[in-house]
Amino acid sequence: MDGIVILVPILIPLLGAIIVWLLKRVSEELGSVVTAVFSGLTMAASIWLLGEYYRGAELAWSLDVGLPFRLAFGLDALGIFMGLVTTIVWFLASIYGIEYIHERRTMFNGFLLLSLYGMLGITTAANLYTLLFFFEVFSVASAVLVIHEMTPEANRAGFQYLIISIVGSAAIIFGAAALFAETGSMDLLGHGIPGLAASPLAPLLFWLLIIGFAVKAGIFPVHMWLPVAHPIAPSSASALLSGVMIKAGAYGIIRVIYGVFGPSVVNTPTMATVLMWVAVFTMIFGSIVAISQTELKRLLAYSSIAQIGYVVLGASLLTRVGLSGGLLHILAHALMKGTLFLAAGIIIHQTGLRKLDDLVGIAKRLPWTMTAFTLAAVSMIGVPPFIGFFSKWYLALGALQAKEEGILSQWAAYGVVGAIIFSGLLNIIYYAPILIRAWFGGPAPEPAPGQGEAHGHVAVATANDGGHSNPDLGERAEPSWLMLGPVMVLGLGTLIAGIYVRVPYQLITDAVGTLF
Repeated sequence: MDGIVILVPILIPLLGAIIVWLLKRVSEELGSVVTAVFSGLTMAASIWLLGEYYRGAELAWSLDVGLPFRLAFGLDALGIFMGLVTTIVWFLASIYGIEYIHERRTMFNGFLLLSLYGMLGITTAANLYTLLFFFEVFSVASAVLVIHEMTPEANRAGFQYLIISIVGSAAIIFGAAALFAETGSMDLLGHGIPGLAASPLAPLLFWLLIIGFAVKAGIFPVHMWLPVAHPIAPSSASALLSGVMIKAGAYGIIRVIYGVFGPSVVNTPTMATVLMWVAVFTMIFGSIVAISQTELKRLLAYSSIAQIGYVVLGASLLTRVGLSGGLLHILAHALMKGTLFLAAGIIIHQTGLRKLDDLVGIAKRLPWTMTAFTLAAVSMIGVPPFIGFFSKWYLALGALQAKEEGILSQWAAYGVVGAIIFSGLLNIIYYAPILIRAWFGGPAPEPAPGQGEAHGHVAVATANDGGHSNPDLGERAEPSWLMLGPVMVLGLGTLIAGIYVRVPYQLITDAVGTLF
C-alpha cells in the first residue's frame, strides 16, 4: 500500500475542483484563491515525491478494474520531472489568474484544476490504458478553458480543439488496442515491450501512437488547432496550454519511443528518421509563420509550434545527450512561453493593445512586464547563459553524438545542427523588432475606442481576454503583484535555470538513464 502515495498529487487538484464548485454560491473570488492554494499544494506534493524517489520509495500502484489490463500508476525520474515542471508553472499561473480572471471564475478555476488532475494522471500512468483515461479528462477540461469567453470565435476554437483531440485519441486507442492484441501488453515504463521488434505491424503501431500524441503536441501537419486555440484562450490558460499542456503530447511520444518500442526498434528509416525530419520541419515552419504574424498572441502560438519541434527532435535522435536536450527544452519552454503569454496578458489587460505595431514604447508603461518579456525572448533566441541556449546546445551535441554512434550520417547530423542554428536566427527576426519597438520607440499610443475589444468584453471602454483593462493608464500601467509576480518569477527563471543548469540537468540525466 505504500505505493498509493503516488496518487496524492493527482487527487489534490481533483479535491480542489470540487471545493471550487461548492464555493460558487459563496464567493467566486474565494474560489480563485482556493485554486491557487490547491495548485501550490500539488506543487508541494510533487516536490515531496521527488524526495521519496531519491529515498528509494516504491512509487507504483495499480487497481484491478475487471479488464485484462489494470489501472496502473508508476513514477520514474521522467514522470517526476514532468510533474515538477507542470505544477510549478501551474501554481504561478493560478496566482496570476486571481486578478486576471473576472468572469465565469468558477468554470475557469474548476476546469483549470481538472486539467491539472488530467495532466498529472498522464505523467504518472504506467500503461496506455491509464494514460488514455486521463488524456480524455485532460482534453475535455482544457477545451473548456479555450471556450471560456463564450464568444463565437472561442466556441469555434474550442470545438476545433476538441474534435482534433478526439481524432488524436482515436489513433491512440486503435494503436493501443492493436498493440495489446499483438503483444498482450500496454506498458509504458519499460525499455520496449518484448516481442514487438519481431512484429510486422511495428511500424503501423508506431505511427498510430505517434500521430495521436502529435495532435496534442501541435506538430506539423496536425498543428491546425494550436494557433487558433492559444490566442483565443485567456492568457493564464494560454500560458499553460503552450508552456505545459502541449508537453502531454511530447511526453507521450517519448514514452512510445523509449517505453513501448525501445530505441533499437525505432532506429529505422521509416520510424525515427522520418520523425526527426518532421520535427526539424516543424521547428522551421513554426518560426517562419510566426514572422508573418501581426498580433502578439498568434505570434507566440506559432512560436510554440516551432519549440515543440525541438522537444520531439531530441526524442527522435535516440541518443542520451539528444534526449537530455529535448527534456531540458521542456523546462526551458515552460519558463519562456509561460513568461511570454502571461506578459502578453498583462499588456492586453492593462492597455487593450494586441497588434505588434501598437507596442511602440510599451516598456515605458510596463517596464517590469517588458523586462520579464525581454528575458524570456532572449532565452528563446538562445543567448547564453539563458536556459534556452543550453537546451539547444545539448540538442546540437545530441545530433553529433548520433553521428558518432552511426544513427545519423555526417550530413544529416550537420543538417540538424544547421536547422537548430537557423531556427534561432528566425527567433531573432520576430522577437527583436518587438523588443526594439518596446524599449526604444516613442510612447505607446492610447487605444482608440474599440481597439482593445476582444472576445466580447470591454477594454478601456471595451473587453479583453479574461479580465478588464485598467482605464487609468498614465505613465505606468503595471498591474498588482498578483499578476506581475508570477511573470517576474518565470522571466528570471529563464536566466537562473541557465546559470544553475546543472540542478535540473541532474534530474534529467537520471530520467534519461532510466529510459536507455
